[in-house]
Amino acid sequence: MTIVVRTVTAVIVSIMLLIVVFDLRSAPPSDSALWHAYLTEEELKHPLAKYWFNRAYPAPDVVAAITEGSLSEAEVLTWEQRHRLLDEGYLTGENGWARFEDGSAYIAVKTFFPGATAEMLDWWFEWAQREEDIRYKIWYPGAHYAMSQAPTPNAPDYENPKVYWGSSRFPVEDVGIGVARLRLDFVAPVEFGFDELPEGATMLAVRVGLPNGLLKTVDIIHYVRPVDGGVEMRSRFWIARDFEAMAGGLGLAAALADNRFVKHLVVPQALPMELALHCANEYAQLASFLPEVYDQYN
Repeated sequence: MTIVVRTVTAVIVSIMLLIVVFDLRSAPPSDSALWHAYLTEEELKHPLAKYWFNRAYPAPDVVAAITEGSLSEAEVLTWEQRHRLLDEGYLTGENGWARFEDGSAYIAVKTFFPGATAEMLDWWFEWAQREEDIRYKIWYPGAHYAMSQAPTPNAPDYENPKVYWGSSRFPVEDVGIGVARLRLDFVAPVEFGFDELPEGATMLAVRVGLPNGLLKTVDIIHYVRPVDGGVEMRSRFWIARDFEAMAGGLGLAAALADNRFVKHLVVPQALPMELALHCANEYAQLASFLPEVYDQYN
């Protein structure tokens, strides 16, 4: 037992040292003194400020599904089953979360966007990340603080790319367990094994990890498809499914971290439910104003 404890301690220390040494290696600078959940005096004068005050909330059945307890094993869509998102109809467990014995976790959330199209979502994921933090703040008032972006290191040269493919976003947000800065690498769906999508659909394929790129900790799919009256987004998060270096990172930290001991440390007990609620809230908020903002700013 002593040998095991020493080994685990050595692994954790090694990872921490790598994180310190390479901190901010791939991230643009961001002054934490400028991170604010509230609107500044200048932002209060902005035409978008009204959306910060007009809060929308998830449907009660979505909140109930998330808060009533974890999904059963049969309701979890495994990474290997991810292509079932393209099936017609719905899967069991469209809303909820699960945590597994190895420390990894899973999240599912479904959001209806009245009057919206997949094109609007594609536009939002480029426009909202640029120039002004208020664009990001109105997406989830009180939980979204700041946003910056940079080209993803060594991004592939995609054929007919969406504008946001090959971009790394660095949001500052509170997903329910404290304020943190993250890195989100937006990749083409083909990198997640999706060669073709149905007509009128789009997919956000995202790798999430540390800002310095040392560890990819989460894989996200937001699959958007047309439905009567608009579109729906079916979100899936696979948390700590495996650890690997993000683009421009180092494989050593990922290799050291990819074990159940570190996964339990990286994924707090409350994270799955809190992140599911965060996802439900931010997309309910976005759904409330997306068509209007798209018409005004596109």
